[in-house]
Amino acid sequence: MPYADSDFFLALLKESDWLSQKAEKILKQYKGQIWTSHWSLVEILLVSDEYFLDPEIIINSIRQIAEIKGDADIILAAAHLMKKRGMRTFDALHAVSCNSDKIISSDSIFDTFLERIRLEK
Repeated sequence: MPYADSDFFLALLKESDWLSQKAEKILKQYKGQIWTSHWSLVEILLVSDEYFLDPEIIINSIRQIAEIKGDADIILAAAHLMKKRGMRTFDALHAVSCNSDKIISSDSIFDTFLERIRLEK
């Protein structure tokens, strides 16, 4: 089973990409055999704004293309926070990872839905 990095998924999912034709060919050749890790998904979240991609839609699309090893549910939950609350990638990942426990941070974005232990004043 071949491992795909984020370039493969971006080539398939971006509106236009110079690698899209080759990626489509590879997808057909290895359909049902491709896998990736949650790290590829994190990388996709990091560049989703740059390429005007909906983070939730793109993560769900990748889940249909490849088996994801690692915790894809955390990545999808973070993508949801990015879309619905305008969070940055790592803030969303921290918010999901804390499991609704108090979060120690100086970032006020957490205040609307988590109890925050403030680092600032």
